[in-house]
Amino acid sequence: MLIVFIAGCVFRIAEYKSFFALKYYRVEAQSQALEQRLWDIFPARCLTFWPYLLKDSQGISEFLERDMPVTVETHMEGFGRFKTVINWLKAWVKVQWRGKIWCISRDGKMWLSENGRPNEDEAGRVIWKIPEEGSTRDGVEITTPEFGVFDSPIATEVISEFVEEFRGYKWFDSANEITWERRAGMDLFILKLSHGRQKFELFLQKEKYPGQDVGAILDELFSRLITEGGSHIIDATYEGKILLRNL
Repeated sequence: MLIVFIAGCVFRIAEYKSFFALKYYRVEAQSQALEQRLWDIFPARCLTFWPYLLKDSQGISEFLERDMPVTVETHMEGFGRFKTVINWLKAWVKVQWRGKIWCISRDGKMWLSENGRPNEDEAGRVIWKIPEEGSTRDGVEITTPEFGVFDSPIATEVISEFVEEFRGYKWFDSANEITWERRAGMDLFILKLSHGRQKFELFLQKEKYPGQDVGAILDELFSRLITEGGSHIIDATYEGKILLRNL
């Protein structure tokens, strides 16, 4: 009887494990390298007992996102059936902050530019310089990891509004560096532009031009200066007028 009992227990355990074995697992990754990286760290225990994956999927995501600029999402699609999606993050803007160049995605994720994929972003060549006042939140010093992906501590609403308003103009396409500052309670944007050997510095406070399409005004001025030659400082920080000086 004891032998029968033991055999029955073994059978039930095997049946139990089979019942909870991972039935189906699909990985959708943007490259084979990403999928291989996932399998390198995939917990073997999840294959024989899929409920572990409900817990382990969070750790998988955190590990991969510390390792490279990606987003990782795992979903349960049915009893014992799962899918993991891995996508590279794309840089929407690049910012110089705390002495380093960082990438920020459209959904506010941030990572060191040197840890990302070259030429796989939407940011182009423009580097934003951000004031250090963004280094604290509610008086508490913000710490940033050296690796991986994290939520950006930099508020990007001002950058987003500026880009959306002016990205269609010729002068904006010529920018390679933009500094954002606050002066007298207003946003000041300082742009470094280039066209061939010509160099330009543009100081812009768009609040000084209510009701005017300052972007179009600057586009017309920029086109004329390109034709005339020379390098110039374009100062658009005065009420309703633009000052021009040689650079």
